[in-house]
Amino acid sequence: MHEDLLRHIWSRQLFDARRAVTSDGRTVRIIDPGMLSRQSGPDFRNARIEIGGTLYAGDVEFHRDIGDWELHTHQHDPAFNTVILHVTIRGDARSITTESGRSIPTLILEPLLTASVQIIADHLAREEYDSRHRKLACSDRNDGIGAELLNDWIRRLYRERVLEKVNRMQERLDGIITELQRTVGEPGIPYDAMTEPFPPLEGSRSRDEYRRRDAWEQLLYEEFMDCLGYSNNRAAMKQLAERLPLHRIAVMTGAGAAEPPSTLSAMHIEAALFKSSGLLPSVTDVTDTDTRVYLHALLSAWKELPRTFPLHPVHTAEWTFSPTRPANFPTIRIAAASVLVLGLLRHSLFRAVLTEIRGDYSSVRTKVGRLTAMLQCGEHPYWSYHYAFGETAGSRHAVLGTARIHDIIVNAVVPFVCLYATVFRDDHLASHCLNLASELPLLEDNGVLRTMRSQLVRAALPLSFAYQQQGLLQLHKRYCTAGRCPECAVGNAFGNR
Repeated sequence: MHEDLLRHIWSRQLFDARRAVTSDGRTVRIIDPGMLSRQSGPDFRNARIEIGGTLYAGDVEFHRDIGDWELHTHQHDPAFNTVILHVTIRGDARSITTESGRSIPTLILEPLLTASVQIIADHLAREEYDSRHRKLACSDRNDGIGAELLNDWIRRLYRERVLEKVNRMQERLDGIITELQRTVGEPGIPYDAMTEPFPPLEGSRSRDEYRRRDAWEQLLYEEFMDCLGYSNNRAAMKQLAERLPLHRIAVMTGAGAAEPPSTLSAMHIEAALFKSSGLLPSVTDVTDTDTRVYLHALLSAWKELPRTFPLHPVHTAEWTFSPTRPANFPTIRIAAASVLVLGLLRHSLFRAVLTEIRGDYSSVRTKVGRLTAMLQCGEHPYWSYHYAFGETAGSRHAVLGTARIHDIIVNAVVPFVCLYATVFRDDHLASHCLNLASELPLLEDNGVLRTMRSQLVRAALPLSFAYQQQGLLQLHKRYCTAGRCPECAVGNAFGNR
């Protein structure tokens, strides 16, 4: 069972809260379950829960089993010192503690569920399906929608979607800066100061704090991983990026040194990522020669890296291989990530992206082409012919295809650079950045987009570019399914009919 299902059970309160008691027998009264957080740290923030007659305010963390707290090494992570309640499906009466030494009560949900886990999972899947395929409220009345009105509205929604991502990234950037400031005593990595003249900043952080290149590179690394995870492995890939942050990879591989070792390669980074992912099989568990040779190479590269930090691998249960297309398997995506990480650490990919987008003398189409080339992973002796360890593909394939690169540009690079432009009040850079999606072709299709095409767009507007898809996704998510028809340009146009 994925922990997202447990979070759904908690947020919907799909259990008999009247009988809730901790594993050590204290009554639990949930006053406010808190807000779901997709950032690092506890799952729900700012909850208010009465435990044993005492009111607590803090965070809630979820796991499938009580033992996962220690398996995920939260007892050593100060980010979890704010947890007031540990919620699991199953467990026992064992005690768990925070990094500060405080004991945390555990609430076991399995005896309290209003239905079986499988039934709840089926209901959730049905709700998600219905939300994607539900008939639009205006579908019987919007036949006469004009192309100009629809296109203008889609453009506004695209900008709105980018702004939402910018705000989310801003919150995470602040968190990264705080985390980097807490890494006292860890080996540091030198980085070049940004010499561009920045306008004065507004906000709680100082100019120097936002000028930390390592913070921006960590954010870009996490956004790359988020996109590589696609839908089924997004959370696990982000977790991997947070457990093995970029500055630690730099120290382990020597990539942050003034003169990086000439032997540094993507293989060393692959070794670190696969070791931290928990997906690396034992050589004795595979039989084909190609996989055994590759595993030996990975393990040799791993042995060459210094053990500077403790390793806390992602639990294998966090990864999803089915139902997932082989091209989106986490194994081949981690291999692609290693090339992007090498670009960040060795080839100044962060600077290169900013420089390319800021350029005044290149067309948008040229910029898209160059950005696509920057993010290409090239041929891999193993992963160009495999999707998972020990599973040979039918033919050669790209480690990271052009369509996925375009998805990374739209969903990671564009909002990332827009955030950079916003923080440093660089309107010139922001305008160049937003224009990128106007030349990117359509991304991968999905059920929501098919619904919007068949029930809204129809023949009124040709869909040719990624920004149009992004605008339609925003319309469906924030307006159609939320019942915000009076705030929609289409709803206003046809509301009185």
